[in-house]
Amino acid sequence: MLALNLRIAVAEVPPVLRDLSLSDFERSLLVAVPVVCFSLAAFAGPPLSARLGEERVLLAMCAALCAGLALRPWWPNLSLFAGTVLCGLAVAVMNVMMPSVLRRRFPKHLGQMTAAYTMALSIGAALAAGLTVPLVGALGGSVPLALAIWAVAAGVAFAVWLPQLRHPLPGAHTAGGDIGLLRDFRAWQITLFFGLQSALYYSLLSWLPTIYRDHGSSPVAAGAVLAVMSAVGIAGNFAAPLLAQRTSNAQAVVVGCSVLILIGLAGVLFAPTALPLVWATLLGIGTGGTFSLTLLLMASRAHDEVIARRLSSMAQGIGYMISALGPLVAGLLHSISGGWTLAILAMIAICLAQLGAGLAAARPGAIAR
Repeated sequence: MLALNLRIAVAEVPPVLRDLSLSDFERSLLVAVPVVCFSLAAFAGPPLSARLGEERVLLAMCAALCAGLALRPWWPNLSLFAGTVLCGLAVAVMNVMMPSVLRRRFPKHLGQMTAAYTMALSIGAALAAGLTVPLVGALGGSVPLALAIWAVAAGVAFAVWLPQLRHPLPGAHTAGGDIGLLRDFRAWQITLFFGLQSALYYSLLSWLPTIYRDHGSSPVAAGAVLAVMSAVGIAGNFAAPLLAQRTSNAQAVVVGCSVLILIGLAGVLFAPTALPLVWATLLGIGTGGTFSLTLLLMASRAHDEVIARRLSSMAQGIGYMISALGPLVAGLLHSISGGWTLAILAMIAICLAQLGAGLAAARPGAIAR
């Protein structure tokens, strides 16, 4: 239930973006805020956890998420941005904690729990994206109230997580807490893999409907392509970590997911309107699989939960900085060339780089120093 609410703060905004009383710059800034928060706040996870314990930090961040969601309707623009920042910071810290929690509490079932966790993330995002617009109509056209009502879901998650406070506080010093991961080559490989797969995903999320609109598709058809990609991503979320654990060959899963993405991108490049839903399906399974696989590697390639927590912080903190460049570069290439060929070729290049980083990151072995 906690995981189900982690992406609500981000996923619910785009469907109603045009209905908000914002300038073009403010709309762009509102979409960018969560990704920036994901990067900056990720580094706060390990010190907070070391002092308070993961269960207490997760509960506090869930309360912050609830407060941020409830804050947004009260003062036009100001509370919308302030609440979104608070939500983004809370989500970022929770995202960092989860691989460590899974590593500590489910060490023999990392594949299954990572699959369940990432699938819940995708379902939560899909529910928020799909239900927010109908909520606007049900609430008399009030966009702010439709956004704020998701605080109820975060409040339920807070109540569900409350019994977890029975877990003891961490000791004064946890062995391995001062690990210098910035000097570890494997940690950088996992970080690069996470950043590149995120850059590719956000590029597709930002520009795929526009690509299809520019090829003559209707707004409904272009939106359907993105909807299919997001929906089938749940299958990739679920399957990739399970396959990696059951076959003990995460590198093969990296190859499989990357090949699906490459075929999908080639289809969008050479025959976009021929089989658009097929391309969207391949892209959704591939990008969903690489995302869940990166989280599995953060947990499974760490020697213990302390290193898992710090590895998650490093990979997500730096990785989201990398990911922010993906949509920007694709948009700039489109502006320069007047078409989408260069932008899609850039996405293919990112996918090939992701493949290389993923093969290195998925090698057997653990980060133990």
